[in-house]
Amino acid sequence: MVLMAIDHASFFIARVHASESWAAQGEYASLMAFVTRWVTHLCAPGFFMLMGAGMVWLAQARARDGWTPVRIRHFFVTRGLVLLLIQQVIENPAWLLGIVSAAPGAIAQPAIGGGDEGVFIVLLVVSALGVAMMFWGLLIRLPSLLIAAITVAAYVGGCSFIPPPSDIAVLFPVPMRIFFIPGNTAPVSVVYSWVPWLVPAGLGVLLGRAVLAAPGRTRKALPWVGLGAVAVFAVLRAAGLGDYHQPGPGFIGFMNLTKYPPSLDFLLATLGINLILVTVLARISFRAVAGPLEVFGRSPLFFYLLHLYVFGVLSWAFPRGTTWFVMYLVWAAAVAAMYPACRWYAGFKARKPIASFWRLL
Repeated sequence: MVLMAIDHASFFIARVHASESWAAQGEYASLMAFVTRWVTHLCAPGFFMLMGAGMVWLAQARARDGWTPVRIRHFFVTRGLVLLLIQQVIENPAWLLGIVSAAPGAIAQPAIGGGDEGVFIVLLVVSALGVAMMFWGLLIRLPSLLIAAITVAAYVGGCSFIPPPSDIAVLFPVPMRIFFIPGNTAPVSVVYSWVPWLVPAGLGVLLGRAVLAAPGRTRKALPWVGLGAVAVFAVLRAAGLGDYHQPGPGFIGFMNLTKYPPSLDFLLATLGINLILVTVLARISFRAVAGPLEVFGRSPLFFYLLHLYVFGVLSWAFPRGTTWFVMYLVWAAAVAAMYPACRWYAGFKARKPIASFWRLL
């Protein structure tokens, strides 16, 4: 959550935000711009993977509380629908604050594909998380082999519909946008197409089951699995495989990966690093570090919505952007200022009964 806030501070405060899409590779004015963007690539795949694992653990906990399988599925579907509603009603207006507060030309338009006219429904990460929760929530009791097969099918199916970059201006049908090809076709603008992002969530379901089945062995294996994924990424990228674009020159060109939709190289690199980080962070015993991070982790949706509005309001002070140094200062100050509110909300939610509406948020 804290890393994600860096990316959004870049959009609202520095007025810099790349878009690494199937239609065009990301462009970076400096190494700092690239690093700032790349470290936040870990966030979205990590959200989906950890959500999938969390769904497994939540289903087990609720089953112990006496919930039936039908009630558990109903919870996941309901929460997914709530996320879809929150995206349109609460989240999207926050992004408008950053757009209308910017000076003309301060924010470069990302090359995501399609046209801009008539767009009023924007589908971002929260919508994709909601759909993935509903999808895997309905299938949460399937055997692991079937979960793995569906995950692979979602990736292969997603790849098969991605057109060449030369089709950047094509107005693909709205269903194709929503499910497979990010871009704009009135009335929708789709950044996170739904099918490709089922993949990291499905892998998370398998991860959650592995932890339940053999916690000690899984914990020991995670960093090695992560390192293996990063190694496979490096081999594929060096061979010019696993991404919708060939690697460019230098370090930035090699690491400039497609996020919309996530390519195989993108998923291998980011999920591999996520698995390593999970292992490292789980062993942190220094409460001055672990405690605050846990607070943000226990109030993720609250923090997500709050930080967008905080940055949206602050964006009016930076209509033309600012330096990276100032942007990082604003990011750190804003995150620290939001900590008390997140701590309060995490406690408030934890005190509510398991069937409370607040458990959906």
